[in-house]
Amino acid sequence: MTTQVEAIARRATARHWCPEADTRDSIVARRNALAGLWAGRLMHLRDDTLTIYAAEVHATGTVCGSDAIVHKLWYDLNRAGVPTSRTTISEKIGDLHHDAVGQLGATD
Repeated sequence: MTTQVEAIARRATARHWCPEADTRDSIVARRNALAGLWAGRLMHLRDDTLTIYAAEVHATGTVCGSDAIVHKLWYDLNRAGVPTSRTTISEKIGDLHHDAVGQLGATD
């Protein structure tokens, strides 16, 4: 009986796992972390603070989505005296998305 239950569980898990979605999520996560590093460097954050900031940006994207990242970066950069438009940030995030695709492709 246990064998049948395990087999059913494996099939159900296999049906719900989607490599394309997993890859997409990994790319977005990498992009968000890269965006945090980019903005943190513009704000001249120290290495330890830079890592924490990149993690905060990543978490913002995970919880709230891409628009929230643009807003967070715009707010933080401007508050830190680095005047940056939302358009510039969105364009940079697009560039970083391409970088993330390349980085994740290189790890295979």
